[in-house]
Amino acid sequence: MKQLFALVLFISFTIQAQEYASVDAKVIRYPAFTSAQSLANKINADFTNDDAKIRAAFRWLTQNIKYDLKEYYNPTSKQISFKYSNEADKQQKLQQFKDQVVAEMFSSRKSVCEGYAQSFKKICDLLGIEAVVIKGYARNTTGEIGTIPTASNHAWNAVKVGLTWKLIDATWAAGYAINNQWKKHFTAYFFNPKPSELLRTHYPDDINWQLIKSPLSKRSYANQPIIGQGFFSKNLQLISPNTGILQPKPTKFLIKNLTKTHTVGFLFKGQKYGKRAAVIIENGVGSFSIDLKGKRNSELYIFIDSEIALEYKIK
Repeated sequence: MKQLFALVLFISFTIQAQEYASVDAKVIRYPAFTSAQSLANKINADFTNDDAKIRAAFRWLTQNIKYDLKEYYNPTSKQISFKYSNEADKQQKLQQFKDQVVAEMFSSRKSVCEGYAQSFKKICDLLGIEAVVIKGYARNTTGEIGTIPTASNHAWNAVKVGLTWKLIDATWAAGYAINNQWKKHFTAYFFNPKPSELLRTHYPDDINWQLIKSPLSKRSYANQPIIGQGFFSKNLQLISPNTGILQPKPTKFLIKNLTKTHTVGFLFKGQKYGKRAAVIIENGVGSFSIDLKGKRNSELYIFIDSEIALEYKIK
């Protein structure tokens, strides 16, 4: 029975992946639409099921919108303030502001996370699909390990398909910054990642949007190592160490589903060249040890198949 269940899951995932590939192939040929309405009209014309429509909206944003690093480093946006007579009036004026953010993004083809998130929600609204913007904290550097979030710095989405909420981060899926330049690079991982995995990097202000049974505290979130999407995309699972701050002593690492085909390397902060780790595979778990002695107040970067996978602070 377990084998049959696993086979059904595998077939389901394979079909879904093929459907997404078909959607992606069509959407990347779309023109650079100048409004959310025109994009939604095209998506409605080309796709019939909500899952495909959601994927199309996500893929168009990642393909066509550039992250605005200038705005990120030197924000020009101001706190909004307005008068309102009642709650309905307040919500109407807030929506006008959000629509303005969306319109500016479609016009300039660039934005920060707020523009990506508000635009994704607007497209879903026009498609008749329930979606929300999630405000919260996101981290992606080793220096943030151990730092408890005090203010929001990111926005992403949740979208409802049937009875299930899916998490979406079009911003992180679109590319990344390197040497103060934006590099376009599509990462499919941020389309419906497992909630428990996304909590390695994203922490919503409203804990209900963690979408897990036992919510993670801010302190527990902060004390995790940084785990890259390349780690999860390989179906790997970190067993230990699960704390992001290590002591300067020999340390053993255990990773489930690591195989002999994976190449594991590591590098300390400030080093130009890394070393290859000697991995032992036993009962589906890969183990290797790294001597952290003499590395006090440094940082450890672990690579798997040349992709950064884990980052730790050394106390």
